[in-house]
Amino acid sequence: MTKLFVVGIPRDMDEIELLELFSAYGQVGIVTIVTDIKSGESKGFGFVHMEDQPGAERAIQALNGAEIDDRKISVRIAENKQAEPVQPVQSEKKKRPRLRG
Repeated sequence: MTKLFVVGIPRDMDEIELLELFSAYGQVGIVTIVTDIKSGESKGFGFVHMEDQPGAERAIQALNGAEIDDRKISVRIAENKQAEPVQPVQSEKKKRPRLRG
């Protein structure tokens, strides 16, 4: 599966419309439009998971730079951002004084 990042989505476009748009170029798995937590309004960008690389490439070729409702969209392969590995904290062991008795 290839994840695409789509910027410039018209704010009134819903996920079904975005799915239909990308389905013309290949099989679509998941479509997500990012919304504001408080208002629920679209932030104008989202992600489309294409089932295969050739479909993703066709979608990028056809839709990157296209205009939808007077908005120019940008389509590219999404970066795989992974959380940086957390380094374990190593505490210095303090030597206890040995009691001699």
